[in-house]
Amino acid sequence: MRMRSPGSGFAPRHGGHPMAPPMQQQTQHPPPPISTSHQQPILPPPQQQQPGMGPPPIAHHSSRQTPISPSQQPHTPRYYPPGPGGQLPPNNQLPQPHNMGQRQGGPVPAHGMSSQRPSPTKSPQMSVSSRPLARLKSKLQRQIPVFGVWLTIPSPVTARILAAQGFDWACIDMEHTPTNPSLMAEMVAAVAGSGTCAPIVRVPSHAPEWFKWALDAGAHGIIVPMVNTVEELRNVERLCRYPPAGKRSMGAFFAPNAFGLRGPRAMNDYVDNISDDILIIPQIESVEGVRNLPSMLKGGGIDAVFVGPYDLNASVRSTQDMQIQEVMAHLERVTKENDIPIGIYASSGAAASSRLRDGYTFLVAASDIECLSSSASDNLDRAKSALRQYR
Repeated sequence: MRMRSPGSGFAPRHGGHPMAPPMQQQTQHPPPPISTSHQQPILPPPQQQQPGMGPPPIAHHSSRQTPISPSQQPHTPRYYPPGPGGQLPPNNQLPQPHNMGQRQGGPVPAHGMSSQRPSPTKSPQMSVSSRPLARLKSKLQRQIPVFGVWLTIPSPVTARILAAQGFDWACIDMEHTPTNPSLMAEMVAAVAGSGTCAPIVRVPSHAPEWFKWALDAGAHGIIVPMVNTVEELRNVERLCRYPPAGKRSMGAFFAPNAFGLRGPRAMNDYVDNISDDILIIPQIESVEGVRNLPSMLKGGGIDAVFVGPYDLNASVRSTQDMQIQEVMAHLERVTKENDIPIGIYASSGAAASSRLRDGYTFLVAASDIECLSSSASDNLDRAKSALRQYR
């Protein structure tokens, strides 16, 4: 028996298992040289046309197509969503030549394949006339009642659920809630995603940054609390409009998404076609604001007047020389004379119906807290009604 020295082992054969048979060594041959004598050019050389002759014959090549570079693609303009009135943007607003013929994503179609862009009538994009802002603004101008829901819970989930219930608009309240700008932006997107409900934001103050955050998030309108003078209202209008009409800063990178705008010109389309239609709604909730309202309405520029009943009632009580009923009647008369829609916060649908008979057309019909608490209480009472047999 053959002895092996201590510490020595079976050496694997050729790097494999110790008992594997030896592998035959294979001879590697270099790859054959590539012949260029039969290579076909990507595009055939241009043929010279002789005088008096017809067009040159079409050259027949192999059925195998060779992809061509983007620069050789037909210059078909990139498709954009329809603009106002269902029309495509004018030619001077179409992509420049360095963008033409290129797709948003994916490979460039091979030579001979169809590169047809979708028809505007088959586009999934909504036309401007069917968007929530256009519908809401049109109804307000015709004094058709519109009903909204007041959102005080800082949650995109509740905002999405309530926006899908058929309300014309939903107000994200930042004045009396802990909603921060980040949550507000998510709630605006959730409401706008319904496709039927317009997101409106009540900013907490007249500071410019609140207007920037709300409008750049895609708010379809702004409710501004405690507007008391003509100067305050004009400043609000300037904060909501781009130059030269106002002083709003350029930076609405997310706002186009709330209006269904996409593509490299989305922000330009928003600035040119939508920003001037953003709703401006001052909130009148003091005796000073009531007295100055006729002068405020003379300059135009607002879409509705929103009454804050609780603060207004407190302001009236502090003066001790007028009654809240007289003040409300004055507000209703002034807005009617100037053909401006008037709105108010109503605590329930029944209260909104009562205000509708008084001429209010911009109405809060529900709030998220009221919907949650009343539904929970009602369902609990119904469940407990079966406990009588156990008493």
